[in-house]
Amino acid sequence: MTIPPIMTGYETKLARMIEEIAEQIVAGAKSRVLRNLKNPKGSSPLADSIRAEADTDGGMRVLTDKSYARYVEFGTIRQPARSFLTPATEEIKVTFSGLN
Repeated sequence: MTIPPIMTGYETKLARMIEEIAEQIVAGAKSRVLRNLKNPKGSSPLADSIRAEADTDGGMRVLTDKSYARYVEFGTIRQPARSFLTPATEEIKVTFSGLN
């Protein structure tokens, strides 16, 4: 079975849209980490590590290699959560759901 050229065009557009959404989530997460810094002009290894990578199934993943990211995102017994990834994702979901 041959895939019609119009379908491959849609697949390309969809893949690009998924990449753009992941890039927007990365940008939002990084900005939230930087806003939560005690020194607003400081740098953040966590913010620098947030990135998007392609999945093997054609999707994208937003991730970090910093093991302490989960404690920042969800908090601990001693430290309140300073969520950065969840709000960035929710913001994009609102934007995306508004497209009709």
